[in-house]
Amino acid sequence: MSKKQSWYPGHMVATQRTIRELASYLTAFIEVIDARAPLISRHQPLEQWVGRTPRIVVLNKSDLANVRATKQWVECIERQGEGTVAVAVTSRNTGVKKQLEKAIRRFLNPPYRLAVVGVPNVGKSTLLNRMVGSNRVLTGAKPGITRGPQWIRLPGGWEWLDLPGVVTPRHSRDWRLKALGIVPSLAEERFDLVEKIWPLVMEPAQLPSSWLQWGKDRGFLRTGGVVDEQRTLDAIVLGFQNGKFGRVTLEWPEDC
Repeated sequence: MSKKQSWYPGHMVATQRTIRELASYLTAFIEVIDARAPLISRHQPLEQWVGRTPRIVVLNKSDLANVRATKQWVECIERQGEGTVAVAVTSRNTGVKKQLEKAIRRFLNPPYRLAVVGVPNVGKSTLLNRMVGSNRVLTGAKPGITRGPQWIRLPGGWEWLDLPGVVTPRHSRDWRLKALGIVPSLAEERFDLVEKIWPLVMEPAQLPSSWLQWGKDRGFLRTGGVVDEQRTLDAIVLGFQNGKFGRVTLEWPEDC
């Protein structure tokens, strides 16, 4: 078996099958993507899997993305096909429940049978926890923490389905997915990631031209005052994922 085949976990294959089987039963799919990379963080085969079932595309982590770019992406996605609505949110905010429910009610009629889908680590479970009102869904920074379908039924005709994240193996090596933490990166890959990240954040965040200097300024030093490169690289990648360096969008809808 090749590395590409063995990388694709069995629970992701099961998710594909579940999506196909449930599409006709569901009122809509809630497709969660990362607002900083709305194209690469979408699972492209999903369009064929869901058929004619409506979709609400949620651009999550919009507080970490460029405001103008996110607005353009929302407009772009809604122009791409009938039966698709897009909304930019921040799942960590308490107001996201009202915001998304408003979009759902505007677009759909009850009863609401909704499946939350998307690639790993874009905030699907955090968003679902907001919508169901309690932490009934496991969350964590490690991609793939959701391992099987989880139905959550609430009063008022609301049914929510949480599914494991799915991601196409052909995208798994894209540096943007690794920079955002959607796909895990190895320690030896951090140098190349930071070499791509630093030019994007340096001037807007008024940072030193060298990421080594940034590490030195923060006391990431080894014996003899030498900068601890690995510690610095790890801190930059994590900081970028958490928005430490400000709003950054990695994809713009230039051709939309």
